[in-house]
Amino acid sequence: MPKKEHVKKVNAVVCAYFAHTGYLTIEEAKELCGIEQTAFDEAYKKAGNIFNKIGTEPDKGVSKLFDHLAHEVDEYMKHISGYGIA
Repeated sequence: MPKKEHVKKVNAVVCAYFAHTGYLTIEEAKELCGIEQTAFDEAYKKAGNIFNKIGTEPDKGVSKLFDHLAHEVDEYMKHISGYGIA
């Protein structure tokens, strides 16, 4: 899989998260990330995991968003660099 596909998947999880919040529609999120439906469905599920966790910790703010995002996209980041960070 080309490197840019892993970056698109990370972006898809972020875009899908904003669809879960209602800031974007599902269609807008999918358009922004530019990936196929199956990959978007996977990203949407991961974003749902994040949204559900944030909902149980609303006072934690953006730092918890990034903590949960990191957990959900870790497998993609390992393909971008061997250390899990770009």
